[in-house]
Amino acid sequence: MSLFYLFHTFYWRIPSIQKPRLVFAPLIAILALLSGCKTTRSDIAAIPSPADMRSEISVNGRVSTLRHIDIQHVGKQIPLTYSDGKIANSRDYDWWVSKHFALKSDFPEDKVKLYLELLEMSYPHYVELFGMAPAAIDKKRIAVVYGSSRQRTKEAMLDDGFLRGVHKTAGGETMFYNRAGYNFPSHRQHHQRYIVIHETMHAFHMALNGHSTWAPNWITEGMADAIASHVYDPNKKQLTVMVFDRAPMNYLHLGLQQYHQNGQPSFEAINDDPSLKRGLNFFIVHFLLSDPERYQYFKRFIGKLMDANPHSENTLPTANALLKRTFPNWPQLEQQFAAFVRSATPSFYIVDGPWEQNGATYWLRNTESKTLNRLDIHPNFSSTHAVMDFPTPDKTPLINSLDENSVAALIDFEPEQIRRGEIGFALIADLTNQSLDARLGRSEVEEVDFSKDNLLQFTLQEGVKLTVSSNQALFSAKSIALLPQLRMDIKQYHQLALTFSKQDDALVIKMKTQHHEQLARLQLSQIDISALSLQKISLLGRNNNHRIAPYFAAHDYLITNEQTTNPWHFKDASLLRRAFNTCVEYSAQLSDCMTPLREIFSKQKSRTVTQTENKTLKRLMQQWQSTLGDDALFTLSGINIQNYFSDGLHYLYVNNPSIHDIALTYGNYKKILASGEHRVLLPKHTFQNLVISWHGLTQQKPLRTPEKPFDGVKMEVTIRDNITITLTGPYSGASSGILRVDFTPFQSFQNEDSLWRQPVTFLPYQTQVIEVDKLQGLKNGLLEITSEFDVDGEPIRLVKIINL
Repeated sequence: MSLFYLFHTFYWRIPSIQKPRLVFAPLIAILALLSGCKTTRSDIAAIPSPADMRSEISVNGRVSTLRHIDIQHVGKQIPLTYSDGKIANSRDYDWWVSKHFALKSDFPEDKVKLYLELLEMSYPHYVELFGMAPAAIDKKRIAVVYGSSRQRTKEAMLDDGFLRGVHKTAGGETMFYNRAGYNFPSHRQHHQRYIVIHETMHAFHMALNGHSTWAPNWITEGMADAIASHVYDPNKKQLTVMVFDRAPMNYLHLGLQQYHQNGQPSFEAINDDPSLKRGLNFFIVHFLLSDPERYQYFKRFIGKLMDANPHSENTLPTANALLKRTFPNWPQLEQQFAAFVRSATPSFYIVDGPWEQNGATYWLRNTESKTLNRLDIHPNFSSTHAVMDFPTPDKTPLINSLDENSVAALIDFEPEQIRRGEIGFALIADLTNQSLDARLGRSEVEEVDFSKDNLLQFTLQEGVKLTVSSNQALFSAKSIALLPQLRMDIKQYHQLALTFSKQDDALVIKMKTQHHEQLARLQLSQIDISALSLQKISLLGRNNNHRIAPYFAAHDYLITNEQTTNPWHFKDASLLRRAFNTCVEYSAQLSDCMTPLREIFSKQKSRTVTQTENKTLKRLMQQWQSTLGDDALFTLSGINIQNYFSDGLHYLYVNNPSIHDIALTYGNYKKILASGEHRVLLPKHTFQNLVISWHGLTQQKPLRTPEKPFDGVKMEVTIRDNITITLTGPYSGASSGILRVDFTPFQSFQNEDSLWRQPVTFLPYQTQVIEVDKLQGLKNGLLEITSEFDVDGEPIRLVKIINL
């Protein structure tokens, strides 16, 4: 199956692999183009600072609910972002800002607001997955571009200096050169949301330390796909991320396919494979997120890999070695991963149709009048992995309590389409072996004939009658008309509930509206009704956009009052993480420290955590502090301190997750910081040790951040008595190419010969200064300095134009 819009191209950059590549390149970075036109229309407000904008999100585990968000239209004013200086304006595009994001788009306002709302709801989960926020996020926003079509997005990329534009197989791209995500809409509404969450995850990843090449494919793509695998309820403004088991864009099914097609690879083999296999990457991330203890080791691994900062050909072996050092029993982890994949059983399989999902409700995107579209839902609620792991449909008086011998569906009608098409569901009498293999990703047949499955179909025909039929023609179709009272309710309230219950050898069908209900009893000698499972159904629809929500008694997704991004809703997750890191880091001094923590992990998983666990953690931390002393300050406290420069000023980003204040002393400067995130302005040009005091412990931290931070590939030119060219970058991979200087007079034609040219080679993070003494006698003309490089296997062109 070829679905090009599934495959955005944030490609791993190994020059030896033949594949489309994300760039830098081909790229032209003309200074005047990149600076943009910062005009301000009279009806456009000034750009508010991130600190002055509100983003109020209620976060409950993996579910974000929007409470309030500030969104400001700023027109052609280019906001300060992590793409600063490398992103421009585009024809018919405007800029919009929220607290953490700046969106350049030619979409209408309602679409722009939707995407910024989705991103602000995703932001806490970006931070949770990586365990950190970008240090300068109080001053810079993450840049996002979303064009109204592929061609319009390509145009925006050309404006930003990229010659190629969107790759032919991409659904969106995030570019290494300027750390901006570029998106365009496919025809699927689910994918339109998915792509912006996915690409912006890459941009967030790059904002942490400037690039993302320190991480292997299963992190860059696996984490982006995991968090973008979502269920969104537009009525509630509620987003559930990291959904393992869902219907559209079913990476659980894709993962099973790729697992069997690639010979059931190990975790290590997937890490070492530079090629993009989304389903396998998705499996690894969800495996690591499926257990509270594994989750802690995973977060520890992410932090250590980012600190190691490998690049290009060093990334995969560095990650391999670090994985085995981080996880205490690698062979056991491999066995657990294989067992996790073997146990995976998708609840959903789209047999036919362009099904969309909003919340727990499904609907058909098109209005095709010929095909009866089918979406199978066969949840195995006894499974060890997450099943239908998103909020259940809302309770309604139209559907009473259910058990395993009953199932229900609520139909929300499009008012103008009530008398059109059919909508309903089927009970599964029998599935063929090919059909079973296909939904488990094991099918060796390219085209499976699902029509041979045996279904007992119930569909509401044109809003007036319920028809039961067999797709195998075991009996003639039978219909029962809806009572006039029900039809009047449907016309007024646009809802109908269907509830099916088994009683002996018959099905009892209840049709209920706001004020009326109708019962029908069905007996069929051709089908053993007592053998039917009412927990395995197929949604059916044709020629309408009605919405249908299935109700299963066992579909029970936990929503608590705890405001936390911890997947297990553990409100003391920060304290537990500090305790875990302390135990691992100082295991030699803290005998058997993991045993009490594993008891808490077990209770997290079974949802039996009480206040006792919090008291246990506090007691352990006090004991360990007495044992370890000053050396363990950062591990015990969880304090994260990063220093950075912005506009020539020296700042500290300080995250204090503990309940105790910290005191910072820097020369004669002293600051007391309570719990939470802080950005602190420091005195300029005073490079001294920072002294940190916390809860009776003291440590020192050297501050040696360069005043001019590294920003990847750049070329700067100064003209005095000669030409001084300063080249920097890249983040990853050795680079080489040609640097040349050309002069063209204003008043006469001249042959196209370079004034000067020279081969150049430079390494990652290297700054190279080249002096060109060729200015004598040159005047009244155009000086062009051009660099054409192969940067880690990708071509790049930078141009500087100067009038003499």
